[in-house]
Amino acid sequence: MSSKVNVSEIISKHKSTLQGGNGKLLKLDKKFFITYPIILGLILSFLVRIPNDGLVNIFAICLSIFIGLFLNLLVLIISFAENKLNIKDKSNRAILLEHTFYNITYTIVASLVGLGFLFLSNIDFFPANWKVDLNFINEKIIALKTSELTINTIAQFALYFVFYSIFIHIIMTLLMIVKRIFSLFKAEIDEINKVDKKQ
Repeated sequence: MSSKVNVSEIISKHKSTLQGGNGKLLKLDKKFFITYPIILGLILSFLVRIPNDGLVNIFAICLSIFIGLFLNLLVLIISFAENKLNIKDKSNRAILLEHTFYNITYTIVASLVGLGFLFLSNIDFFPANWKVDLNFINEKIIALKTSELTINTIAQFALYFVFYSIFIHIIMTLLMIVKRIFSLFKAEIDEINKVDKKQ
């Protein structure tokens, strides 16, 4: 893959912000950013199943808004870093800025991947008459009529499961970014307040 579109470094840098001193993902982070999104994605696959056009549009709009929001946050973080080269507690603030930068760029990539899966989920890859014989399975379990269960339906379920998991993962990462930006600016506000009190 061309280095100009290779995002593997972005993913690895984001992953490094979730690792402990031993170089492994922290257990709590693994739960919030991997396990919970998969579980919630599975639950949504059974509850929402294949969403209608209105819900698909909502998902697409949300991801598009996320991408614009993250790009603006990226500019904000870069501007903040340029203006704060001589700040106190430089090492901790620099690490927080660095991690937030990696998280934001990663989330832009994840949102684009989510949009890609949302697009693929609405495409029929196989002929409409390709069906799966599931007479041996109780229809109450799969909650679908056998006549409705085509290869395309199974593919859509699988793709939507992946999409739901990615969407929840993006939400979790967004919450982490918001918390880090909050910590970053809270420290800055605290410093300003200290200076004002001294004056």
